[in-house]
Amino acid sequence: MIIKWINRKIGRQLMASFYVVLATLMISSLVVYNYTDTRLQDTRAKLEDIRDRSARAGALWEEWQDLQFNMRGYALMGDATLYEKIAAQQTTIDRQTRWFEKNAIYEQGKVYATSSRELYSYYFDSVLPLVQSYVKGKKDGDVTETFLRGTTLTNLPLGKELVADGKISLDDAGNIDVLSEIDKSELALGGYREFLDEWAERTSQQLGREIRTTQLIWLSNIIVVIAVLIFFIYPFIRRITSELLGLVKNSQRLANGEDISNIQVPKRKDEIGILALSFNQMASSISENKQHLLAKNEELQAQQEELQAQQEELQAQQQELEEALELTMRNEQHLQYRNDLTETLAAREALTAYPEIIEKLVTITDSEIGALVFVDEGQSYSVVTHGMTEQLTEQLLGSDFSLLKRADTLKKAVHSSKQVSSNHPLPYPYYMYETAVPILDPSSDEVIAFIYLVRYRDQFTNEQMRDVMSFSRQLSLSLLRMRLFDEMNKEKTKTERILDSIREAVIYIEPGKEEVFVNQPLYDLFPELRYGANEEVETLDFCLEAIHSIVDDQAAFSQYVEAVLEGDVPTESLQFSIRQQTVFIQFYVESIEILGVHKGTMLVLRDVTKETEMDRLKSELVSTVSHELRTPLSSIYGFTELMLNRDIDTTRQDKYLQTIHSETERLANLVNDFLDVQRMESGTQSYKKEPLDLRLLLEETTQFYAASTKKHTISFRAMSEALPLIEADEEKMKQLMNNLLNNAVKYSPFGGNIDVTLSIKEQHVLFEVRDQGIGIPAAALNHLFEKFYRVDNSDSRKIGGTGLGLAICKEIVTGHGGEIQVESIEKHGSAFMVKLPLLVERVTIS
Repeated sequence: MIIKWINRKIGRQLMASFYVVLATLMISSLVVYNYTDTRLQDTRAKLEDIRDRSARAGALWEEWQDLQFNMRGYALMGDATLYEKIAAQQTTIDRQTRWFEKNAIYEQGKVYATSSRELYSYYFDSVLPLVQSYVKGKKDGDVTETFLRGTTLTNLPLGKELVADGKISLDDAGNIDVLSEIDKSELALGGYREFLDEWAERTSQQLGREIRTTQLIWLSNIIVVIAVLIFFIYPFIRRITSELLGLVKNSQRLANGEDISNIQVPKRKDEIGILALSFNQMASSISENKQHLLAKNEELQAQQEELQAQQEELQAQQQELEEALELTMRNEQHLQYRNDLTETLAAREALTAYPEIIEKLVTITDSEIGALVFVDEGQSYSVVTHGMTEQLTEQLLGSDFSLLKRADTLKKAVHSSKQVSSNHPLPYPYYMYETAVPILDPSSDEVIAFIYLVRYRDQFTNEQMRDVMSFSRQLSLSLLRMRLFDEMNKEKTKTERILDSIREAVIYIEPGKEEVFVNQPLYDLFPELRYGANEEVETLDFCLEAIHSIVDDQAAFSQYVEAVLEGDVPTESLQFSIRQQTVFIQFYVESIEILGVHKGTMLVLRDVTKETEMDRLKSELVSTVSHELRTPLSSIYGFTELMLNRDIDTTRQDKYLQTIHSETERLANLVNDFLDVQRMESGTQSYKKEPLDLRLLLEETTQFYAASTKKHTISFRAMSEALPLIEADEEKMKQLMNNLLNNAVKYSPFGGNIDVTLSIKEQHVLFEVRDQGIGIPAAALNHLFEKFYRVDNSDSRKIGGTGLGLAICKEIVTGHGGEIQVESIEKHGSAFMVKLPLLVERVTIS
């Protein structure tokens, strides 16, 4: 039943064959795998057991070796630590020996276990107690030798007892015989290891035999599969192929027109049998219909001749329709050109469309060449041509008798015709018909352009001229619109130039529009607008958000802007700062009205940083002058009043006079500083430069300040033996050094070291003043050399000063072509470095 079911389909037969091969392969593979895995597991277990026994035997022997070493050390030194190790080793050796006694399965293992146990008993029952007795005798003083002698052990009471009982044996020299026991155990170990090696070798050979057996089984498996393929699969496939080839040959014969009938159908129930049966029926049907088709063919030939005659008549009609269609398409194309030209003129915004306009005019009027001539300012011409040579263009524009001159004079379209000369570019001697149509400004009747067209075959028709005149009116409107657009652009450009020339930043907004107009100073004042430039850069929200993000007092700015946007134009301006008070801006609003109608609002932002800074400097100057001048004047006034109104002894008078002189000198220095700053501001500062020994000047200044202070240690050091000559004003150099050293002393109120160093680098001389004072905050370093600037902290306010010293120092250094720099760490001191150009001549000290 199953075989019949399989034979009904080729696919079932193929799958059955595949399953037979697969089942054979799987069964044989499972058998081989089972056999191989079992053998390999047994062999692997045997080898693991051999390696374990060998490793345990080696470990036991190493414990015996280590025990002998520790036993000798314990006998010599009597160290309790070594005894503890011996006790631990005794436990380990006992455990390992018991394992061999319990797990010995071969005679050699049992012999080795017995030997190890005998050695264990000999050592720990006899030798170890005897060594303990020897160590105790040394501690008690009964044994006084330095090195251990074997005879000493045997002469001990315990030794004599053990010898008498036969528990230990002696060698020929009277010493304890330990080596014989060890040799016996070592011999047993060697024999046991040789047995394990032989056992491992036999196991490996057995594994090799089993692998070869597995290979033979696999080979047999392959042979079985090949046999199944040869005796079952191959005949089945060959039978199917043979039957299919028979059907293919019969199909080819049928395709070649042979009469095929009574084909032998194979006795199969599958697809091949069904296919053969169907093919036999088809061949019989074709044979029966062949005669019927021949009769039909003759009837069709007669109908074909009739259809051919009808086709010739249709072709004639089609030709007429094609000619009508061509005319219609040509008219449609002209209409399309007219529409395109009308749209181009209506949407005209740039000169790039004029070549397209003249090209379409030439096409619509069936002209050969053409041009658009524009009348520019000063009655000059500009031309856009189509198909015209430079020579024809020059004749049209330059001749006083050209058609353009006549059209310009008559203010209407003019025509002309003339025979084409023999050297014209066309291969036929036709007349040249040309027309020029002026384009007028309706308001002034002024010619603003011309349309110039030329034909070589016949004259322009009235319809074509009407088209040209209509286009001329449209072109007039386009040109006037473009002229108006250009004038608007010029006005816009002029307005932009005027606003860009204004120094104030401007934002112009109109009601209901998001777009705004800005000028260049706005970008200069707020670079953030330029850095974020995109399609939103000129919208009100973008501008206000970008400015708002850098405003210090954002609440006041937002309130002012909201009032402006709500239509409430403030009468007062708003002053605010941006970027942490680095820039100050005055913000005010102007309403723009035309003929009483509100058109827009102008937001004006003016940079008042310099004015604000000047106000601050003026305030600081007044504060500094009033404070710094009041102090010495108060001292002078007070001490002179005391000397005038009271009788004071000579000593106190000298002291008061010295104070008055010191304060007067301080007052003079302040006045000199103010005068120097005034000269710096006016640019009238002058210097008497001459060769100067900077090293000598620094030494003298340093020695003076070192003698005038007791809290500080001031030192000078020259890094080079070369004589550093510079070209400088000596008095200004003294002022520079005095200011730097005075600052170093003043801003080191708790004392410390002040180091002055001098060095030469390339073509410059460098000197540095370094102190260990209160230091300068990092935020103040960039403003340190500004006039009237003083560091705003508690330490600096206690010290006082005008804030002019370092500004004067920078002016002096800059006036001598040098540079001054500062490095400082707050609470750790400061260092001022001055770099001045060195004279080319250098004198070396020998």
